[in-house]
Amino acid sequence: VISGGFVTEYTAMKERNKPGGLQKAETPAELRANMIKQGKEFVQNAEALIKKATPETKPMFEESLKAAKQNLKDAEDPENKHIKAYTKNYEILQKAIEQSNEKMLKDWEARYPTNHLLYVKIRLQQFLDETSNIDFDAVLTEKNGKQLFVNPDYERKSNRWKMAFRAGKEVIQPARIFVQQWADEIK
Repeated sequence: VISGGFVTEYTAMKERNKPGGLQKAETPAELRANMIKQGKEFVQNAEALIKKATPETKPMFEESLKAAKQNLKDAEDPENKHIKAYTKNYEILQKAIEQSNEKMLKDWEARYPTNHLLYVKIRLQQFLDETSNIDFDAVLTEKNGKQLFVNPDYERKSNRWKMAFRAGKEVIQPARIFVQQWADEIK
């Protein structure tokens, strides 16, 4: 874990798991511009469909064109209620998105610390947590060719807990001592 290869792989893994595409709130001007752009595209598409339409489908496409023109007119209207409401709430939306982005980045940093050894320590602690309360004397029963715990609480334990149970006390106890010492050495 101190080799250059491990550090390189860890750094690459950390970057692969970095939250991508953090959210960004459109400004009210961007929102209006995008609504107008989409409105114009819908009008053009509807007009193109009318030109290609059969007599049976032409009335349907004419209705679509009428709706597209109304949507474009609404988007261009400086008194558009939707855009006014968005503008009024834009600052609150922007703060909420910034807080969400900060939380995602903090969670990512906590999960993938800059110091690769702290990542190793997190994983060591995970092993210690998952193997802390294994009842190596738990009773098993066979059902449909499968070994199951008699105690239903043990059946609900994680796969790692069950794997450690199967490995046995003689493997897990010395491993826990070694892992605890190793975790204590990482600062």
